[in-house]
Amino acid sequence: MRFKFFIIILLSALSLTAFAQSTPNWYDGDMRRSYYPAGQYFIGFAEGQRMNGESMETTTTRLKEAAKVEAISTIRVHVKNTTVSNSLSQTLHTMEGTFRQSTREFSSSTEATVDMEIPGLQIESWQNPQNGNIAAFAWVKKSTLIRQLEKKITVCLTKIETSLDQIDQLVQTGQKMQARELAKKTLPQFEEIDEAQRVLVAVDENADDESLQLQETHKLQQRLTGVIAQLKNGINLYLSVDANMFGTQYTALKSEIQGELSKLGCNFVTNAEQSDWAVYVNAPARQYNKADFGGVSSYFVYVDATIIVDKTTTGQRVYKDYISEKGGHTHNYEQAACQAYKDIAPKISNAIKQQVQQ
Repeated sequence: MRFKFFIIILLSALSLTAFAQSTPNWYDGDMRRSYYPAGQYFIGFAEGQRMNGESMETTTTRLKEAAKVEAISTIRVHVKNTTVSNSLSQTLHTMEGTFRQSTREFSSSTEATVDMEIPGLQIESWQNPQNGNIAAFAWVKKSTLIRQLEKKITVCLTKIETSLDQIDQLVQTGQKMQARELAKKTLPQFEEIDEAQRVLVAVDENADDESLQLQETHKLQQRLTGVIAQLKNGINLYLSVDANMFGTQYTALKSEIQGELSKLGCNFVTNAEQSDWAVYVNAPARQYNKADFGGVSSYFVYVDATIIVDKTTTGQRVYKDYISEKGGHTHNYEQAACQAYKDIAPKISNAIKQQVQQ
């Protein structure tokens, strides 16, 4: 009997020893505070059981996410509690305000939402063999976070500078639509830098202008602001339309084409040399035939349009094509021509759009 009791005690001791050896040092609260002191780490912890119908993988993912959120929340509170009287924080606030003011109109159609990403954050999970609970732990060492934030700022600034160089090249070659789209995509990257700089100010008491790269950030902000001002009016386009309708000009054709191109943000100039694109449309009307049927006469007209598109910045003729449209009316040839012009206007506009948006 004593031997059996000894065996039970021994097995229990071995079980507890095995449990202790397999238990990660972050599972117990006291050990967690000992191994990951608050002054050196940002941490998050979560523990729970599988819900009905939930797979082990889903449970683990859910708890890992909970631990991650707790760690991020800890950092957010740290950032929030950073005094706003800090000169670096005030500088960041001023830079952000100035930049937002100068780009508000341009970015009105661009949604820029950046969730806080913590570089260097690690996450582990572990299942307790005694009760089946799953625990998750997220942590990042303060010194690691500082290094990763500085690296992130550098990488983001490099990407922005590369994008701005590409935008400059697009503008120089008259590709303003592409430049505008790239500028829109570049805007949210400043949100990422701003977030990283604010976190760095909060977690690193030694952060300064150099580690935050404030001068380089401000310089790139100014460059993008200048580009936005340059792209504000979109494409500078010179449009010449000759719509000869039996000796008179059908002026409505030019108005209809301008209306469609205006949707792209085109700015119409009166001199081809001032334009990014020069467009020439020659669209005369010609009588085709008259058909009489049942006492009713039908008049038919063709409008034959030649479209030429020149890229002014390079002096290239990038497009030349011919479009013909038939129009008919029961009143006269003039009304038939008007119908043909109305039908051909969107086709001409689409052909021009395809070229100036390249």
